Amino acid sequence: MRKLICLLAVLVLCVSLAAPAFAAEDTFVPSISVKDGPGLVGFADDDGNPVIGKIQNNDGVIDYIEDDCIVVTPVSQAETSKDIPEEARDQLLSIYKQLNDGQMKLPYEKVSANLDPSTMVIRELVDISWLCNEHPEMLALDGTTAVITFDLGVNADTDVIVMAYVNNEWNPVVDVKNNGDGTITCTFDSFGPVAFSVKKDVEKNEPQTGDNVDITLWATLLVVSFVAVAAMFFFYRKRAKNA
Repeated sequence: MRKLICLLAVLVLCVSLAAPAFAAEDTFVPSISVKDGPGLVGFADDDGNPVIGKIQNNDGVIDYIEDDCIVVTPVSQAETSKDIPEEARDQLLSIYKQLNDGQMKLPYEKVSANLDPSTMVIRELVDISWLCNEHPEMLALDGTTAVITFDLGVNADTDVIVMAYVNNEWNPVVDVKNNGDGTITCTFDSFGPVAFSVKKDVEKNEPQTGDNVDITLWATLLVVSFVAVAAMFFFYRKRAKNA
């Protein structure tokens, strides 16, 4: 019996040590697979019409983006949304799986060589798709960009790294402004899958374990712990009877 208890104790210790080691490689906040995507912050154009973005070049604003011209789909709604184009849906889900499996990594070194990827967590993973034909044509012109503000709910001092997946590679969205009121304004030169990342320590409301933690690991820990406690209980009970 003593040998059994020792063995169970060793198993509990091994599983416990393995859990944080596994969690150290996490990529996503735990709620990424269930949370809604960041909301779009609208405003009024020069004529007072409600819009959710603008298209500009070196000469200034050349057009505004109405709220029915783009759709922002978080990965949590990719399979159920009826608005996202099928090709965009498949790409978003594929990217999520690759990031989750570790087959794909965000190139944080493109932002700074001193940025430690292990300190970063993907807060939002979404697809941004055009629904109005004229906007993609304008955005394809050199020097033309789209400016959109998202309600991300971040603190004023939070550095947000935004990356867009274009031509099969991730690249930072260079112009990202934290407006200090929970919103950020991003300037895009193309749309598609977009990842919003922050430092792990600023996610005060999120446990610092990722969405890709292997649940079987924790189930094993629970079962082994239960068996160990039960074994110890029966051992001491039997010992008390024999005393």
